[in-house]
Amino acid sequence: MRTTSAGGQIPTTCVRSPQLHRFHAPVLAATDSSGRRALLQGLCAAALASQTPLVAHAGTPWIPLAQVGGLPPTSYPEPFVMYLSRFLIRYDEASRSWFRAIAMPASWEGTPRGTERLQAQLSSFGASLSVSLTPFSKAGAVGAAELWKKLEHAYAGDRSALRHLPLLFSMLPAADQPVALIRSAVQSEQPAADGAEPYPAEGEEASSARLLAPDQLLPAGVLPKWDVGSGGFQMPPPYRSGDAFGRVGSTPVTQEKRLSGHEYGKFALSGGFGCAITHLGVVPLDVVKTRLQTRPGAYASMRDAASSIVQQEGLPMLFQGAGATGVGYFLYGVSVYPGYEFWKRTLFELAGQQIQLVARVPLVLLAGAIATIFTCFLITPFETVRIRMVEEPEFAPNLTEAARRYLREGGLESLYDGLIPLMIRQVLFGMCKFLVFDTASDAIFAVLPPGAGDDLAVSLGVSLLSGAIAGALSAVISQPADVILSRVAQGAKEGGALPGGVNQFALIVEEARSVMRKFGPSGFYLGLASRCVWSCAIIAGQFFLYDVFKSALHVTAADLTLYYDALAATTAFAQAPLPQP
Repeated sequence: MRTTSAGGQIPTTCVRSPQLHRFHAPVLAATDSSGRRALLQGLCAAALASQTPLVAHAGTPWIPLAQVGGLPPTSYPEPFVMYLSRFLIRYDEASRSWFRAIAMPASWEGTPRGTERLQAQLSSFGASLSVSLTPFSKAGAVGAAELWKKLEHAYAGDRSALRHLPLLFSMLPAADQPVALIRSAVQSEQPAADGAEPYPAEGEEASSARLLAPDQLLPAGVLPKWDVGSGGFQMPPPYRSGDAFGRVGSTPVTQEKRLSGHEYGKFALSGGFGCAITHLGVVPLDVVKTRLQTRPGAYASMRDAASSIVQQEGLPMLFQGAGATGVGYFLYGVSVYPGYEFWKRTLFELAGQQIQLVARVPLVLLAGAIATIFTCFLITPFETVRIRMVEEPEFAPNLTEAARRYLREGGLESLYDGLIPLMIRQVLFGMCKFLVFDTASDAIFAVLPPGAGDDLAVSLGVSLLSGAIAGALSAVISQPADVILSRVAQGAKEGGALPGGVNQFALIVEEARSVMRKFGPSGFYLGLASRCVWSCAIIAGQFFLYDVFKSALHVTAADLTLYYDALAATTAFAQAPLPQP
């Protein structure tokens, strides 16, 4: 259920940061596209040589996360990775286009919140780049020299880009530096640096305002200097810190692939089996809850109700209506889970990423409501029959006979006597369930170590805990509607069916007044304790089994997530061979 975007596509329109936009046009026009293609071709060859999982996906920067085989960290230091990230965003067309597509509400422009979002995206880009650099990090200075030559070839026509190479590679440990290449570049650059902006004073803050823009780099006056002690080139002290150019993020840039009916079919199966199994497992609790609501005052507590039912009616009574429960909630799961997945993505895509940032909660609530409304038309007949079988055990011996009797005595409309109250209950329950589950899951994963969610056991444990939290809160919010639903079903039994939307609303109002007269406001929470226990078990089990089945069917969040290979995007893996020296 945890995803990184709604539709899996970079938006075609966006609001750009003034800082980011300010540095692009005059600097990037001279970028040599043929050189960039050659660079990526070389990077692809390096990936082939290292036999990394990136090889199988040459030709696209978006790689299925599950097929990468984990995201191995690079040995390149953080300043190097983040400076190269800024370099690509400034000089590479593909990287620049990706960064310009970051959605941001206009109200965030120039605010700390907007700057924070840009920096977070830069950090994620750095994390992706860090993974893409892995093939070059295994050979020390040899790999660094190879990377230098690729970049030098890609940007051979842009002197402003090439002058950053000695700065970039002097951020490596001395043993891993291509010293000869740096020395040659520094010597050729030295005359151009005369009279330029000097080094900052010792201790000056490197991450000043001029470095807040994600594409901003160091000025021409800054050059690395040879350090005799280390035997390598070094940057001035203010620029050695990992904070100078930003921090590498804990997770790379990802997006969800666009889903087809095949994936939604697997969601349906996962939801159907998850709901049916969990609801069948708590049928006794459901029977007790229903009796507490339809026979208020007859039992002192949940325990007393369960004990009395067993003593007076036998143990099988605690499983009364199991057939209706199993079939009804299988259909419920088949409908509501893929429905929620579909409507959430559809609403997110229609709203656009800018609106998603400020209105995610209403969109999630609306998706849950729409999915639940459609589902209510499937489950209402089964819930109506189940309640009657629990309240009136002699009504029919099984689900088939109960349905036939309902149809015979009241017609098809009688099966929908409880549609409106059930819809009210289920919509409230469903909206709260999905929202709280998503929110709780995100909050739990936020406090876990990075990458913890990749562990299946951890992921399932989070689903179980988040489901329990969602179940408890959803039960409290929807309890009044559940009480009215049970009493409407009981009223239909005693006074006959009341078909039609107007009659159902009239019955709802009458039952609400009756509860208020007899019990006061507390009457709307009859059976709340048993329903909270029931709901915690049900929703925790549902989401747990839903994730279990999704894992078995390979439609988990990781299976549907695409990882952004920053270097693949840089040069598009051109097919032409890299020119020979």
